[in-house]
Amino acid sequence: MKKLFLIMLMATPLFFVGCSDDDDTAEVSTTYTLAEIGDSGVSGTAKFVKIDSVTTRVELQLQNTVVDTIHPAHIHINDAATGGSIARTLTDVDGNTGVSVTEFKALDDDTSINYEGLLEFDGHINVHLGPGVDLQTIVAQGNIGSNVQ
Repeated sequence: MKKLFLIMLMATPLFFVGCSDDDDTAEVSTTYTLAEIGDSGVSGTAKFVKIDSVTTRVELQLQNTVVDTIHPAHIHINDAATGGSIARTLTDVDGNTGVSVTEFKALDDDTSINYEGLLEFDGHINVHLGPGVDLQTIVAQGNIGSNVQ
């Protein structure tokens, strides 16, 4: 019995030393608003999350998307009022969940870009009604990076 007590007594400090409430991996992120365009009813957020020094995750979370439809989404150059070409294609938004998650290290033309670069990027996000002809219809949009006041 004495031996068991000594083993338990010796193991107790190891338990407390091995446990820590400190979280050294606090998330670094920035969230942008995606506003409804026209009377689409679709709106939400684009959250940019720093994964590491070269990788960023973009999480789109939209409300009122069209069920059983995909909504293409892109980061475009320039501000939303000016418009511009596609800089980065994002994963399509699932109309059933309103969610899209894309991790990347570069723009579509293979130009490297990280989290800090995206925070300074002259761009905006467009979410479209659907692929094909529906790509011409934007349902949600928002400025990102240097275009946010």
